[in-house]
Amino acid sequence: MVVINVMHNDNIYRIKQRCKSVRDVKYHLQDHVSYHDQLLVYKGELLTNEEALSDMGILEDEDYEVEMYLYRRLRHEIITVIVETEDGVLYIDIPSDDEVLKLKNTIDRRVGITPRRQNLTTLGVRMYEQWKLEDYAIATRQTVQLREKPPNPEWFVAIDVEVPSTGQSMVIKVDRYDTVYTLKGLIRRADFAEKPDFHLQYKGKRLDGTVALISYGIIEDEDTVNLIYD
Repeated sequence: MVVINVMHNDNIYRIKQRCKSVRDVKYHLQDHVSYHDQLLVYKGELLTNEEALSDMGILEDEDYEVEMYLYRRLRHEIITVIVETEDGVLYIDIPSDDEVLKLKNTIDRRVGITPRRQNLTTLGVRMYEQWKLEDYAIATRQTVQLREKPPNPEWFVAIDVEVPSTGQSMVIKVDRYDTVYTLKGLIRRADFAEKPDFHLQYKGKRLDGTVALISYGIIEDEDTVNLIYD
């Protein structure tokens, strides 16, 4: 029968009882860490409760030993999320009890990638928007990988971006379902803005960075958005 050695801090907990799923393993660790505070890692990947051990190649009827690592969930702490992107690394300090969507919104504000096109993973598992960061974080510095999903060409709109104070203008293609933050990111990457701090207006209304362009009625080619320096 397989023996599961679980490392936690300086301790090793040996589980010799039969376990069919990650949930079973956690059950046998409750005397050491509360069930709902447990995060288990095997071969560098975070485990979910529903995973069967056989799907991970752990066969209960064979005689050998495997190692897992047990971490206590980080509740109500400020953690540093290290986001690895194709263009570099972001360091974001954020409460562990914030939802993943809050992290995505922060990434969008910083670099202009709309949340719905962000695919975030950490420790080999996908990060779901409605889950909290504490569901994934095993340390106060957690590395996250960001893969950007490409925009849908069918939803492209060619927006005229104008700067009333200088008379400058340019055309930017953007997915109409992307956020205002994403449009601002495209403007920055095009080196169009002369100053780093600016906001956008459409028909005299200041645009909220977290809102999708389509929600403001920006859906047609040649719709004009004004760039206003702060």
